[in-house]
Amino acid sequence: MELRKIALKPSIFILCNGQLAEPLYFQDLKDYLRAHNVTIQFKKEYRGAAPWHFIAAAAKLKEKLAKEDKFVSIDGDQFWCVFDVDDYWDNNEKCFRDALNLAKTNGIRIAWSNECFEFWFLCHFVFLNSAIPRGDYHKKLGKYFRTNGLRTYKKNMKNIFELLLPFQKTAIKHANKLYVKDGVHKNPSTAVAMLVKELLNYFG
Repeated sequence: MELRKIALKPSIFILCNGQLAEPLYFQDLKDYLRAHNVTIQFKKEYRGAAPWHFIAAAAKLKEKLAKEDKFVSIDGDQFWCVFDVDDYWDNNEKCFRDALNLAKTNGIRIAWSNECFEFWFLCHFVFLNSAIPRGDYHKKLGKYFRTNGLRTYKKNMKNIFELLLPFQKTAIKHANKLYVKDGVHKNPSTAVAMLVKELLNYFG
C-alpha cells in the first residue's frame, strides 16, 4: 500500500509595531481561518518603534526561535514584520535601507504600509495611486463605511476584519496594482496583501 505524505502547514510568525489596528486585524484573520500555526506578537517595545529598531528586534527574536526549534526554515516557516513607513523613509533613508537589507539577510518578510496600515483598509473600497495627507485616511474610511452601509468607522475599531471581508478580493487587486518589490518608499503602497495571500494560500 502506498503511504500518503501528510502536508504540514508552516508556522507563520507575524510581528506588529502599530498601535492596535494591525494586531486586531490579523488576530481576526487568524481566527477566521482557524490558523493555529499562526502566531501574532505585539509588544510594548515594538509599538511605534522606528522600522530599523523593529526589524533588528525581529531578527533577534527569529534567531532565538530558531535555536529553540520553534522556527524551522526547511519546513517552510515564515517570519513577517508589519509596520508603517510614515515619515521614517524621508527622515533616515540610510537606516531604513540598512534595516531592509538586514531583513533580507535574515529571511524576514516585510508587510509595509506607506504611509500607514489604514491604506490597506482603503484598498477595500477604492484604488488610490497618488499620495494623500495622513489625516485624510480616516475621513475617507468614514465616508466609504457610510456609503457601504457599514458601522461608523473609528480608528483601531474592533471587528474591522469582519466588516471588510466582503471587499477582500477588491483590496488585494488594488494593492497588487501598486505593489513593487522592495518598493517601501512608494507612497501610497502596501505589501500587506502579500501576507494576506500567504495566509489564505495555506489556511484558506
